[in-house]
Amino acid sequence: MELKKHYKMYKSGKMWVSAAVATLALTAGMAVSTNVSADESTNGNQAQATTNQNVNSSSNEVNLNQTSSSTAASAQPADNQDSNAGKADDQNNQSTEVKTATVTRNITFTAVDDQGKEVSLPNGAKSKDQQNVTISTDKNGKWQSNNMPEYQIPQIDGYYTKVNGKWETTIPAVSITDPNQKNLDVTVQYVKSTRVVKPTDEKDKDQANQFGTVTDTVKYEVPNGVPLPDGANNPDTIKIKVSRDKTIDSKTNEVTYGNWTGKLAKDYQIPKIAGYTSYVNGKAATVIKADSFTIDSKSKDVPKGQTITITYQVSEDYNKNVDQKIQGNWGWIDSLTVENNSVHVKGWNATNTSREGQYHYIFVMDGTTGQELRRVAVDLASDSAKRADIPGVHNVWNAARSGFDVTIPLNTDNLQVGHKIIVMSRWTSDKDGNTPNKSVSADLYFDGRTNDANNVTYVINQGQNLANLDTFKMNGSNGISVAGWHATNESLNYKNHWLILWDATTGREISRQQVKGGDDGVDRPDVANVYKTTFNADKSGFNTYFSLKGVTLTDRIQLVSRYTNDVNGNGPSFDYWFPAKQFMTANAASAASLDDISYTGNGLHVSGWFATDNIDAMPNLFLILWDNTGNTQAASKLVNNVARPDVARAYSHIKNAGNSGFDTYFNGISLVPGHQYTLVARYSSNNTGNGGNGAYTNVWFTNKKYTFNLNRTNAGNFDGYTINDGKLVVSGWHANDMSALENNHWLILLDSSNGNREVQRIQVNNIARPDVANAYRGVMTAGNSGFNGQFDLSKLQAGHMYTLVSRYAVDPNNAAQYTDYWFNNAFTLNKQAYNVDSFTPIMSKTTDKDDKESTNTSQITGFHVTGWMASDYSLSQPNAYLILVNDKGQELARQNVELVARPDVEKAYPAIANSGKSGFSADLKLDKGVTIDSKTNESLHLVLRYTNGKDGNPTKTDQVADQNSNAYTIKDGQLEK
Repeated sequence: MELKKHYKMYKSGKMWVSAAVATLALTAGMAVSTNVSADESTNGNQAQATTNQNVNSSSNEVNLNQTSSSTAASAQPADNQDSNAGKADDQNNQSTEVKTATVTRNITFTAVDDQGKEVSLPNGAKSKDQQNVTISTDKNGKWQSNNMPEYQIPQIDGYYTKVNGKWETTIPAVSITDPNQKNLDVTVQYVKSTRVVKPTDEKDKDQANQFGTVTDTVKYEVPNGVPLPDGANNPDTIKIKVSRDKTIDSKTNEVTYGNWTGKLAKDYQIPKIAGYTSYVNGKAATVIKADSFTIDSKSKDVPKGQTITITYQVSEDYNKNVDQKIQGNWGWIDSLTVENNSVHVKGWNATNTSREGQYHYIFVMDGTTGQELRRVAVDLASDSAKRADIPGVHNVWNAARSGFDVTIPLNTDNLQVGHKIIVMSRWTSDKDGNTPNKSVSADLYFDGRTNDANNVTYVINQGQNLANLDTFKMNGSNGISVAGWHATNESLNYKNHWLILWDATTGREISRQQVKGGDDGVDRPDVANVYKTTFNADKSGFNTYFSLKGVTLTDRIQLVSRYTNDVNGNGPSFDYWFPAKQFMTANAASAASLDDISYTGNGLHVSGWFATDNIDAMPNLFLILWDNTGNTQAASKLVNNVARPDVARAYSHIKNAGNSGFDTYFNGISLVPGHQYTLVARYSSNNTGNGGNGAYTNVWFTNKKYTFNLNRTNAGNFDGYTINDGKLVVSGWHANDMSALENNHWLILLDSSNGNREVQRIQVNNIARPDVANAYRGVMTAGNSGFNGQFDLSKLQAGHMYTLVSRYAVDPNNAAQYTDYWFNNAFTLNKQAYNVDSFTPIMSKTTDKDDKESTNTSQITGFHVTGWMASDYSLSQPNAYLILVNDKGQELARQNVELVARPDVEKAYPAIANSGKSGFSADLKLDKGVTIDSKTNESLHLVLRYTNGKDGNPTKTDQVADQNSNAYTIKDGQLEK
């Protein structure tokens, strides 16, 4: 078959994008531009600056090939193609000039929180992206459609995505038919995947499952004849209000519930019986602390309550010698400290009122406003209540149990700087510590109002203004990360915490954001551990980031931490100004060099280095390929720096010189023949897109340029095929430099027995072929020219001849621009092979009635046959038969055989259809009336047949598919060996 090589000339039109504005920085030997601020309105897909300065920018253009051409097939295989479809058409080379245009789909990314409010994009999300597709005209100047491919949206944990308001994880493909096609731009919204509903209103039916009441039971085991105090219930019930969060899936509305939370509001006072000690779980106690009432937080429904048993035993009578006539109320505070938002107070309070008012409480109060801040119950059975020293001074009731040593957490919402914290001790007959009617109580204030108690108070002073900035740096995704803490007693007066980003150079505010409870980094137990006496130190942290919008990184940027009562962060405030930082130096030292730009089998190879002192502000290195001819960006990629010790030795004064290298490939890109390209290296604060939406520094390598010229060679080889698992597996290679532009590779199978009608086409990925690269050194793409494809065997017909065509196409749907290679080694599906492994006679004994001596003789009644039969005709003629015939052409026996696996045959004959299931083992019984006895002398052979006939006979649609075995000789009724 004649080898067909068809060519169609290709010419690309210009693709236009707008140029970004940048300010200028100077680097020796290169064209350098620097953009020191980020503006969301800037086109981030543009590499070129409006102002560049070239220093020693000698032209060093790289041309790997001196001839420029592009090839495409003139004959496109298609269904129902006529018999002339495979012939060359010389007129195709006379077509009109092909025009191309690039159509862009812009993709904008936004984000909303669980309430639907727009928020900053999550970490790792890009802000913008785009897709480009090229369309071309046909020979009549009509635009041919092309597909904008489906876009896979990067998924981020904790978020769903919407496309133009609909839940999607991809942006669908769209057909492009017009270079001015509209309505392509898309908005992708990251939506917080779950919405957390806090329990706020138990009367709301939608929150009914978020609230509940846990009922605990307290049982008293009292000695016989001993009554409980008046008003005590046995059993008693304790009710604990519990609640839980509800999480709603933003997309499915599926509801899940969090753990139950809740605790008793106050300690539980155990009723006291004179002369008896109360025990809880074997331990003496007069109070059950509120946090002792635990709940099953993971319960599916409202948790079930627990039962607590309290027992009483006769106690020591430490009050038997007291003088109940003594009137007075005495006390002393041994120590009072304020740490970690809590008051720790130790002392005693003795009075005969404690005989009837047997419950002891310690109150912490705001001495300025008189407001109670917190109360706790004293456990009279605890060791801290024992004061053996007091009865000798004040021989009154409970003097021996008048001590207290308690820590009282404070609610700081009601505290202010300048206020005085005071302590009050109360004995009362009310188990909750109150003084209702008919109750007996005695209060003692330790604030100097009586001579019977010492004056020990705590005044909240302004204290120190403490802060530390742990992190103040570029975060690698177009922002400034800030983390640290600000602790001051003034946070009691000013409840709202704000962070303000300030330009110290211009004296203007850039932006601000509020720090809220529950935000990441607010909890700082480490700070509270060091600064124990500073209120709210445990909630002094912050950890967030500021956008670079409005930031000029060459200015001195300062962070201000502010406490204020204004909801917008204004008004009277208490500030901490952290030291200013200049993230970039306007005239930072920079140097760069492009070592190589050349096309190889792996793509366009670029290597070199770019060193800058501004690396801390712009850690992301992008390499951008700029099409000088088309005035557009051809490609960009984010790369990792590689070590360059040679640069470090030469430029030791530049910060990242030792790690300034790059060495990578641009692959999968469409270069335009004849176009000239320049490499741009960009350090950016932004790690998405091409870094153009951040602050960045560019270097244009104007001293080395690359022109994409193509080799005209169009070569290939069809190495062969195998048949496996219902697939026709083909392999070979097709080398043509147009594949760098026409980067969609198709294999097309033609039925040459039916006028080269197309049977099937498949798209394949190229594979490495170093042998081809070695043989075709002038073809840039030769090293990646291999293919391996699978066609559906059920679409093929036995006996037909097939031709394979390899096609490189611009359009993935195989439209106007393509290059074909027709392989001249067509193949026919008519291969057959067989082997008879064994042919054994089946014998039976008979009695010769004419033999007067009645001797027995043996007679052949059939044959046991094993072997295999493989044939391409089994594709369309599935019934396998063994037929035994003699040398006169007379049929002696036939048998339909069920074929079995023969992996040895498949290994030896991989190109024959169904060779892996070709084995047989059968007993061929001679037809009725057929005898082979001592009088028989003839030759036999097997016919191995595939047919559509269920009886083993050929049908009208059958092709000849018989294989004839070697002859088997019968002499005197015996099979000769």
